[in-house]
Amino acid sequence: MPKVEDKMRKFIVSASVEDNIRYIAELMKEKKVGSVLIKEGNQYVGIITERDILYKVVAEGKDPIKTKAKEIMSSPLITIEKDKDISEAIKIFKEKNIRRLPVRDGNEIIGILTLRTLIGDLKPSEEITQEIEEIKGLVCAFCGSIFTNEKELSKHIDRVHIGAGILEERR
Repeated sequence: MPKVEDKMRKFIVSASVEDNIRYIAELMKEKKVGSVLIKEGNQYVGIITERDILYKVVAEGKDPIKTKAKEIMSSPLITIEKDKDISEAIKIFKEKNIRRLPVRDGNEIIGILTLRTLIGDLKPSEEITQEIEEIKGLVCAFCGSIFTNEKELSKHIDRVHIGAGILEERR
């Protein structure tokens, strides 16, 4: 089984707890990433994702220029050690219902493992554990959200990505 270090992205994009959300969104766009790790001083203390910006700022009508990272970041960080098996990362993704997992080497964050990268990297010839198979079938192909059953996944795709009711069961 591959190790977390083998599949992580080493490129980390970070911002300060005091940076505003507009700056963070611009940073995500410029760097072509879906999340930014948030620092206070030299320490990573949280993470902001595209979903956080959409749900915690846009949907709530907050001003992205006045809203600071520390107000919407997910904290404390859920992390994994670089030498752990991918199967352990899969369990964390599933149990915590997250899609991004900062990778540690001791106390230092050295990369980030994303569920999308992990699932996208799977090849039919690789040994795939039962946990990966379960998650692979329940991940939204559009945004990477994880669902516990096919009906919920179908409703999500319909409401969030299509919005026209075409995937819901016809009566």
